[in-house]
Amino acid sequence: MTPAKTSLRHPLCAALAAAALVAAGAAAAWTVATAQTHQHQQAAEPDKGGWLVKLGPDARTEATERQLRGFETTMAEVAYRYGEMYWGGMDGNWGYAAHMHEELGKALELGLERRPEYRKSAETFVLKTPLPQVGEAIKKKDTALFKQRIEGLRAACTGCHAAEKHAFIKIALPTVRRNPLEKP
Repeated sequence: MTPAKTSLRHPLCAALAAAALVAAGAAAAWTVATAQTHQHQQAAEPDKGGWLVKLGPDARTEATERQLRGFETTMAEVAYRYGEMYWGGMDGNWGYAAHMHEELGKALELGLERRPEYRKSAETFVLKTPLPQVGEAIKKKDTALFKQRIEGLRAACTGCHAAEKHAFIKIALPTVRRNPLEKP
């Protein structure tokens, strides 16, 4: 072999070796990527046999009602919204207070849809007068009126609890903030 052929052969071998290494690396990377994608796709698939689907159609309503736990989850949400509405009004964050007022009303309506036996008391004590009156004070952006109306709502809620044989639940004005909102 001539020296010219030998000097040409080394760079060609080096280039072929480099190309082979790049191809092997690409193949390995592709294999890992497709394996990960395959795992993620399998994990992301919904469980087609979830707890509710596994139940017969006749048992699903009762199971859903059990998960919602009567009216207590409604009351937990109402308590949260009441506190947030209170702090919104006290801070003069009227948009937030209005939002919480609206959401409190929705939570009550949805709860009463599930538990209609509480509707008469809810309408008598809360829905017809005190809750709309708080909404009016919020719309007027009147802190003094808001304080008066929130006190009326607080008393009405306590009365509603007493009418439903839960007199031990006496609503107070909130003392602790649950959300770290900036004051306007």
